[in-house]
Amino acid sequence: MIRKCYFIEGLVQGVGFRPYIYKTATQLSLGGFVKNDANGVYIEIEGAKKQIKKFQKKLKQKNLPKLAYIKSIKTKKSKPLYKEQFEIIQSTKINAKKIANVLPDIAICKDCISDIISLSHKRYYNYFATTCTNCGPRYSILQTVPYDRENTSMAKFKMCQECKKEYTNPMDRRYHAQPISCHNCGPKLNHSIKKAAKKIKKGKIVAIKGIGGFHIVCDATNDKTLQQLREYKNRPNKPFALMVKNIKWAKRVAEISKKEKKLLKSKEAPIVILKKQKRLLISQYVAPKIDRIGIFLPYTPLQYLLFGYLKKPIIATSANLGDEPIIKDISDIKSKLPL
Repeated sequence: MIRKCYFIEGLVQGVGFRPYIYKTATQLSLGGFVKNDANGVYIEIEGAKKQIKKFQKKLKQKNLPKLAYIKSIKTKKSKPLYKEQFEIIQSTKINAKKIANVLPDIAICKDCISDIISLSHKRYYNYFATTCTNCGPRYSILQTVPYDRENTSMAKFKMCQECKKEYTNPMDRRYHAQPISCHNCGPKLNHSIKKAAKKIKKGKIVAIKGIGGFHIVCDATNDKTLQQLREYKNRPNKPFALMVKNIKWAKRVAEISKKEKKLLKSKEAPIVILKKQKRLLISQYVAPKIDRIGIFLPYTPLQYLLFGYLKKPIIATSANLGDEPIIKDISDIKSKLPL
């Protein structure tokens, strides 16, 4: 019987790493615990030497949760406590220098898309803030490390019993997904997504609150609307980014290689600079006087739901004005942008 301590640094918070350790240790009949700390993840594990070796093999990159990445592992031996149970315990609260890495916001995953469009998932159906351990906001909602709910902007939203059940079940994909919420307990919209889509169809310019601020959104095929947007933003020629519903629509607007397609569909959901199609299906004012166009796909549940009511590409650009702080309040939107 031996007991080992593991100090792990890397992208190991908010990615399903602790549940992975819990499942692995349980399957190997090992005792001990795992927890987040200010530097990453700390593990103490106890059992037969042969089982400990098997556990260490499971820490190789190819076996980890898809969003996890181990930068370094330090180990030391400890005296056995002869405890058979393995636990996920509360994070360490210390005043040491906080250096734990936290992932950026991740595009909504296929499972969560399934939840928001399926009538069988009543708590998440059409819910604009649906998320799980494999996707959703992270860096944008974090106030300090370790990455626990109490250290995020979701702390004020008390989980309902159903969410709490998922949040505390190590076998659930929403285990310790810090932004977890549903229709019953999470953030609410001031206006309906359908109403916003209706205004966009009518040529209006709409401000939509996102994870890290506001997006200015409008119909990308409407010349008059694009001209108005350029006046509002004091942006006479600089290209706007184009958001399209899916790859099929992206191919109508731009030429896309296999590598570019992979980038568009990646978990980071970046804006990809592509070559315009010769036959222009969008306004000439989206990216004037150049043969390139910046395109990205919906990366939040709200954006997916918005495209449920829209059949055309949209401009989705930051509401922020040059050399000014991020606009995060509705009152600032109304005073600074006459939408």
